[in-house]
Amino acid sequence: MRPGSFRTWAVEGLVVAAAVAEALATRSALPGWIFPAALTVAGVLPMRRRFPRTIMLLALPTLATGVLWIPALAALHALAMSERRRREVAAAAAAVAVVSFVPWRYLDSYPWSMPDITLGLLLSGLLAVAPAALGLLGRARRELAARLAELALSREREHRYAAEQAALRERERLARDVHDTAAHHLSLISLRCTVLAAAADSPGFRVEAEALGELSRHAAADLRQAIRHENPGLAQLPELVAAAGEGVRADLARADLTGCPPEIQHTAYRIVQEALTNVRRHAPGARTDVAVHRAPGTLRISVRNGPPSVPGLRSEPGGGQGLPGLRARTAALGGTLTTAAAPDGGFALDAVLPLPAPASW
Repeated sequence: MRPGSFRTWAVEGLVVAAAVAEALATRSALPGWIFPAALTVAGVLPMRRRFPRTIMLLALPTLATGVLWIPALAALHALAMSERRRREVAAAAAAVAVVSFVPWRYLDSYPWSMPDITLGLLLSGLLAVAPAALGLLGRARRELAARLAELALSREREHRYAAEQAALRERERLARDVHDTAAHHLSLISLRCTVLAAAADSPGFRVEAEALGELSRHAAADLRQAIRHENPGLAQLPELVAAAGEGVRADLARADLTGCPPEIQHTAYRIVQEALTNVRRHAPGARTDVAVHRAPGTLRISVRNGPPSVPGLRSEPGGGQGLPGLRARTAALGGTLTTAAAPDGGFALDAVLPLPAPASW
């Protein structure tokens, strides 16, 4: 038997025992037919939670005796605890007050003096108000417990949803990092392969083959870093620019790391990386200028390239997801990213990332 069920049966047993004991104690003051009726009402009291109105109607005649109070009080309490309307509870409490106040057995001989009337009103009011108030209080506690349980369930669902969204954002971040890293290195490898094919019979063949192997190793290392959350930042920009080739010039003197959050640095790195990847795809051999500098409250990134100098070394076109991914990264940090084609056939990319105020560094 569950603990809750045991307590319920124990309470019901005490109520029935108290009602039977009350009937036995007042048997001498009860008419002959009232005593069996009082025992019957005491026996059906455990059903008052399911049929509170019926038990209330059965208990009122015993209350009229003036000495049997427990059945009516228990029934009124159960009625107030139930889901009945408050007006019905008030009507039942008023009935208990009236029935307990009127001396039904002694109407002809009752003195009706002021002290007797006052005491009668106080007693009947107590008998009516106390069980009704306790029942309403129990109902309020039960409803509050149900609402708290719903609130706890709602919070658990919110936490689960937040965890799912965090996992989704992490998968999206990892996918973007893998895309950026793979696209960057694969574009370098593609360009080197084109050069290697053109220089197969030249002295530079061995140099290009070694460079191709080095790029492959860099690609594998960067992918491992992305999966392990070892995100590159501004400190790795010189290495990124150096690997891009001789046609890329960089101005990184003002790329101060002080107070620059890791997520800002990582996004700046990815912006430069994607821009260089696009240069190799769409304008191989083009002269490219990279500038990363710090202005008050912002980090500014600029990548500008001219037209392709060697059209025959054009790489395969990409999937078109790099720049939208960068815009999403930048917007998530509160920054902006703009791109525009230059009149001479080149391309310009500019990004602005907000930095925290100096007071929070």
